[in-house]
Amino acid sequence: MEIPFLPPLPKEQVDTIAREVYEKFEKATGKIPQWVKVMAYDPLILKAFVELFEVIMKRESEIDSILKWKIALVVSQTLKCPFCIDVSEKMLLSFGLSNETIEKIKNAEGETDAEKEIFELIKDITLDGHLDKPELFQKLKEKFSPKQIIEIISVMCFFNYINRFNNSLAILP
Repeated sequence: MEIPFLPPLPKEQVDTIAREVYEKFEKATGKIPQWVKVMAYDPLILKAFVELFEVIMKRESEIDSILKWKIALVVSQTLKCPFCIDVSEKMLLSFGLSNETIEKIKNAEGETDAEKEIFELIKDITLDGHLDKPELFQKLKEKFSPKQIIEIISVMCFFNYINRFNNSLAILP
């Protein structure tokens, strides 16, 4: 396994805030992801990032978890982040999606018109950081409430952040 550009911090070298995050991951998954060990250089960013993840991805909301992880995969595939692609695929498999369906999502092929429009918007914004085709946003407004749109955009933005963090620091699965 390649080492990230910044060496991951072992648990015994982090402060109390980061140690709590480490222990949370150990309890939930049995391991501490590489990105956590690297982000731990700034424990407050790490803590806030994990809290934001829980608000965006884990709470019950108007956008279901499967769609959120589909969006995560489209962002990750667009930005070519091996770590985030791997995590997103595993999450979608855990929801019962087939490998064939996951391959379609990676190509931004949605199962419904609404998904296709979301994926097109996500790719458009993710590629260069701004919306080039405002008509895509108009299509979303026809199908989703403002709150749902905020959730969709928040998932996209969150995964743009972690994809770019992992890619910039060479954090691999």
